[in-house]
Amino acid sequence: MTLTDAQREYLRVLGHSLEPVVEVGAGGLTHSLAKTVQRALDDHGLVKVRVRFGDREKRSRVLAQLAPLADVCLVQEPCHCALLYRPSPRASIRLPPN
Repeated sequence: MTLTDAQREYLRVLGHSLEPVVEVGAGGLTHSLAKTVQRALDDHGLVKVRVRFGDREKRSRVLAQLAPLADVCLVQEPCHCALLYRPSPRASIRLPPN
């Protein structure tokens, strides 16, 4: 799924006040972590994930691997948190039109 700039900005505004739901530790990406992210996205549609290591390249690599596993869009990757989005029938998020 590809997001337009307006949709990405809309999701950033919504995600600003969210607390991280999932934390990625030193173990990195595991199957159970991917399942946890998928479950959170099914429930909420927009999820903030905290990555707990200091190396920026490793953080980016883990998030890039997580996106296809959970079938999500990486909305934002500012510092130690990333914002992930996937449309969900249970979530009340309605994206602005293209």
